[in-house]
Amino acid sequence: MSIEDTLEEDGMGDVDHETSESESESEQEDVRLTEPSKKSIYNRDGLLEKLSDISWPDNVEWIQKLSIVVDQEKEVDVNDDLARELSFYTQALEGTRQAFEKLQAMGIPFLRPPDYYAEMVKTDSHMEKVKSRLLEQKKKIEEAEERRKAREAKRIAKEIQAQKLKERAKQKKEEIESVKKWRKQRQQSGFSMGGKDGDMGLTFEDGKSFERSSKRRPGVAPGDRSGGKARHGGNKGMKGMDKKRKNREYRETKFGFGGRKGLKKQNTSDTTNDMRSFNQGNMSGNKKRKR
Repeated sequence: MSIEDTLEEDGMGDVDHETSESESESEQEDVRLTEPSKKSIYNRDGLLEKLSDISWPDNVEWIQKLSIVVDQEKEVDVNDDLARELSFYTQALEGTRQAFEKLQAMGIPFLRPPDYYAEMVKTDSHMEKVKSRLLEQKKKIEEAEERRKAREAKRIAKEIQAQKLKERAKQKKEEIESVKKWRKQRQQSGFSMGGKDGDMGLTFEDGKSFERSSKRRPGVAPGDRSGGKARHGGNKGMKGMDKKRKNREYRETKFGFGGRKGLKKQNTSDTTNDMRSFNQGNMSGNKKRKR
């Protein structure tokens, strides 16, 4: 008897044939199965037996399992992400509430006490380093932000200053052009205004035309632009000298003319023997007052 005949009798030939077919199918493209294979075995009794072996017994206490079953009142579309996640949230919230009530009824402490301190994974020195590093990074970020704001403010100030300079230059140019135009008109007219300055006929910033004032202050020459200060410049110096001289005279009358003053009030033999200024009434009055 050959080896092939022996394999056929033992049923191994079919296994080899199935293996070769599966290998040929794996070499082809993956095809998703739409229905279970007809050769699969559904052993319901065996599955229930295994489930009973690994499941909790019926008489075990709830504290050993800590499992909560929450019934879903309505069906949820599993393809709707929002509804599905909301159902998960509501189930977890309801299970937590039920477990809370059961643990309270059983008198089992399940909340962390206020004086409970768990040992930290990292040491205090390490956390101090982390804190200092975070503070340093925060400080750098704030400094960078302040520098950015300063640069922005400086840039805006430069733009405003440049705009103002442009406006001033434009205004100055317009004023110069208006004056040139006015002079040109006067030259073309031949100064036929009877000795008086004519109106320029041009408007300035305030909207008024140029007019020379006819008001004159008393004591001021027509061509004097200093308001009469140039003419009285000498008198101003004389007034200053008079004031200094008066101040010097007042100080001399009050403090003297200088020199040695140490022996001015020193007693001599004549002043010592002179008793005319001595008044006994003053002494008696002083004694009475002392009493």
